[in-house]
Amino acid sequence: MAQPHDTSYKLLFSNPEFVRDPLLGFVPQAWVGQLDFGTLEPLNGHYVSEDMRQRHEDMVWRVRLRDAWIYIYLLLEFQSTPDRFMALRLLSYIGLFWQQLEKQRQLTADRLLPPVLPLVLCNGDQPWHHPSELAALCHPPPKELQALQPQLNYLLVDENNYEDEQLAGQRNLVAALIRLGHAGDVQSLQAIIAELLTWLRLDDQTALRRNLSRWIVRLIRHRAPREQVPELTDLLEVSTMLAKRDIDWSAKWKQLGREEGLEQGSKKQAVALLQRQLGKRFGSLPDWAAQRVELASVEQIGEWAEAIFDAPSLEALLGQGGRSAS
Repeated sequence: MAQPHDTSYKLLFSNPEFVRDPLLGFVPQAWVGQLDFGTLEPLNGHYVSEDMRQRHEDMVWRVRLRDAWIYIYLLLEFQSTPDRFMALRLLSYIGLFWQQLEKQRQLTADRLLPPVLPLVLCNGDQPWHHPSELAALCHPPPKELQALQPQLNYLLVDENNYEDEQLAGQRNLVAALIRLGHAGDVQSLQAIIAELLTWLRLDDQTALRRNLSRWIVRLIRHRAPREQVPELTDLLEVSTMLAKRDIDWSAKWKQLGREEGLEQGSKKQAVALLQRQLGKRFGSLPDWAAQRVELASVEQIGEWAEAIFDAPSLEALLGQGGRSAS
C-alpha cells in the first residue's frame, strides 16, 4: 500500500474506531464478537526502553472481555522491507509493557499479568512472508528444553494481502483505508470518500473526519507530488477538490518507471503478485520461498502462477526446500 508514512497515519489509530475495525474485520476469531467496544480506552506512554524508543511507535489500548481487561498491543509497521524478527521485537515490547504495569502497580489484586493481543498492521510495499510465530525463528531445541522456550505468536494484517473485491461493501474504516491506498485512479478515490461521507455523519465524528481528510491529502500529495494540494480538513472539501481538478494520479509512478526501467518495474510487480498469491494459497512464506521467487525470471514466475492452484504444496511448486530449479 503506497502512502505517506507520517504522523497522520498514526493519528488515525488514536481513534477507537480504528482500533475496533481491524479486530472486527480482520481477526477471524469468535471471541472478538464478545468484546465490549464501548470500554475501549488508550494507555498513554511508551513501554519500550530508551534505546528502542526511536525505532518503534507503540500503541496500547485495552477493552473488556466479560469481566477481564484485554490489552491490545498495536504496532503500525511502515518499513518497506518486512521485518523477519518481528516476533522477537514483540516479545521484548510486551515484556517491557508487563514490567511497566507491575512497576506502576497497575496489576489486578491477584497480581497476575493481563492477556495481550499483539496485532501488527503492515502497509509496506512488499508482502509480508515472514513467520508470525517466535518458534519459527529459533533452532529446534532438544526435547528436554522444549517446554522451557519462550512462546509468542502475533496477528498480522498485511494490506498487500487484500484485494479490493474482498474489501468492497464492508462498512469498516480500516478496509476503506486499504482501498484508498490501492485506488488506481481519482474516480476510485472519490467513490471511497463518498462512502466515508455516508458513514461519518455524526457530530461526535468530527475529529475522525478531520483526521481522515488530512491523511487523504497526504496520500494525494504522495501519489501526485507535482500537484499543489491545499491543506484540507473536511472530507466534503477533499471530494469537491478532486471533482474540480484534473490530478495526474500516476505521475509519480511514471517517473519511477523511467528511473528504474520498465522491465525492472514489471519484474517487481510480478514478484509481489506471486508472493501474495502464494501466501493466500499456502500461508506465510518461508524465507527460501520468498528468495526463490525474487531471483526467478519473469517467465518462471508466470509458469508458477499458472500452476499454483494445481500444486499440492509449496515445495512441489517451487522446488523442495528451496533447491535450485532443474
